[in-house]
Amino acid sequence: MENNKTALHFLFRNRKLLIISLFTGGLLGGIITLFIPRTYLSTAIVYPYSAYTKDNIIANPQFGLELETEQLLQLMESKSMRDRTIKHFKLYKYYQIDTNNISWESQLTLQYINDVSFERSKYLSVVINVQTRDPKLSAQIANFQVDEINKYRAEIFEENRVKDLHNTKRQLDVVSARLNKLRDSIYAIKTDKSELLYNFMENLDNENYDAGIFVDDPSLESLIQRTVLIYRTHNHLAEEYKNKQLQYEAPLPSVYTVDRAKPSYKKASPSLVLNVVVSALALLLVSLTVAAIRRKWLEFKSEMKG
Repeated sequence: MENNKTALHFLFRNRKLLIISLFTGGLLGGIITLFIPRTYLSTAIVYPYSAYTKDNIIANPQFGLELETEQLLQLMESKSMRDRTIKHFKLYKYYQIDTNNISWESQLTLQYINDVSFERSKYLSVVINVQTRDPKLSAQIANFQVDEINKYRAEIFEENRVKDLHNTKRQLDVVSARLNKLRDSIYAIKTDKSELLYNFMENLDNENYDAGIFVDDPSLESLIQRTVLIYRTHNHLAEEYKNKQLQYEAPLPSVYTVDRAKPSYKKASPSLVLNVVVSALALLLVSLTVAAIRRKWLEFKSEMKG
């Protein structure tokens, strides 16, 4: 109880100082705010694609799950996307970065990260926030992320997709060459060349087909056995290559754009109220500390004299 009375007494004795500190701090905060450049926030919201192909989009349209959201977020935060954005908008000019400075790239990166941010919402969407001194530039940068991410993702997948397609084509070419060689060997031995090898292969699963009509020479048996295996492998690879080619030619699914960014002319920062309150409280705290130290010092001097 005594401590509370002492504290109240201390505050009452220094009431003028506290009032002046609050007023001065608030005034300083307001003045400083006038000199801080205004920034404007623009926001875009996208949902990730649900798969890497469009096979099921018509029958089963849906947004991506957590894994796709994390992947999309990682792509947007990547250095490549950052470099694309910086190059497209020439942000080194906007930030007035001296490119002759050895650390200019680090400075530019820090400025970019401070102004352009990505976050995953609780609904698994990706929220793009851009805050610059130009409301139009903020919206343009946010929308650039939405438009460019599809191109960037396609480029990442392109190399592996092409490599896989070409690998299947090479396998098909090798098997085709072997099949052609076996076909030539069979026709070189076969007596009746009016019976085509293709018809023979296509009718193997037909119970009513007499294979002996085609195999009219004993030396054909081993060749036919190898040819049957190669022919089936060829058909499998041909079907696989056809499917992969169709998948490759089909465009990858794009991100789902929920909200595109629009220029907002309401400033996002600095906040006059916040700066006034923070400055007032900061100067008040300093004044209280100085007053408390001064009081203790006077008490100490009084005790020393006594």
